[in-house]
Amino acid sequence: MGREGPGQDPVAQFDHFTERLVASVSARDEVLGLVLLGSGAQRERLDEWSDHDFYLVVRDDVAEQMRRDLSWLPDHERIVLAPRETAHGLKVVYDDAHVLELAVATLDEVAGFGTNHHRVVLDRGGVADAISRAVAQTPGPKEVDVDRALGLFLSLLLIGVGRARRGERVAAGAHVRTYAVAELIDAWTAVVPPSGDAFVDHLDRKRRFEDAYPEVGAQLDAALAQHPENAARALLDLAEEHLAGRVDTWPAAGVEALRARFGWTVRTPA
Repeated sequence: MGREGPGQDPVAQFDHFTERLVASVSARDEVLGLVLLGSGAQRERLDEWSDHDFYLVVRDDVAEQMRRDLSWLPDHERIVLAPRETAHGLKVVYDDAHVLELAVATLDEVAGFGTNHHRVVLDRGGVADAISRAVAQTPGPKEVDVDRALGLFLSLLLIGVGRARRGERVAAGAHVRTYAVAELIDAWTAVVPPSGDAFVDHLDRKRRFEDAYPEVGAQLDAALAQHPENAARALLDLAEEHLAGRVDTWPAAGVEALRARFGWTVRTPA
């Protein structure tokens, strides 16, 4: 299977697949390097749900061929899905549901990728330098416009609940549970410090939010499990409870308008 290996320990299985991947690509002259990303670069984050994220750096003349022909991967005959996602990248799924998120790129291409945490495990020349250039040109943590994020959060809740009351529950759920929540999390992580030494992923602030904000993460999860309108109201309550006192420009008039529109005259009782 994709990452079968010693015992059932997820870290050992992850490492076993990594070793086989390095061995497989090292046997090919056209491969210039391999760069692990995500949990592969930050081993303290490894668990049974960790995917293998990586860049395979190759010669210019074989890049597209190696995106299409995945015989360079360990157990390639066990691949059940391999959808192309971008010009350089694809997701690969094995028959044991092991997931790879990878990009096959040339040295020049990889130097232009947005990159933060990484670990170079194979370098036949130029790879570390290309990755250093990629990291240098990757924007740092996005400066969140909190007023904009909160304004969009409220607007998206308003639209979402309107969709729900019209009977469009699928669209309503997307507005409330996806679009509005993304804006709320942007505002939240900009205003509220994370717990202890928890890591906030500034490339995707939703990632491991529960680790950075355990109590609020649990409340957010409970809110999102509800019907779209109830979820929207719970999200609004949560934002008002925790952010109103921290944001000098809290959009109180917008909150009042939203509550009045839907008859939410008071916050949901705790």
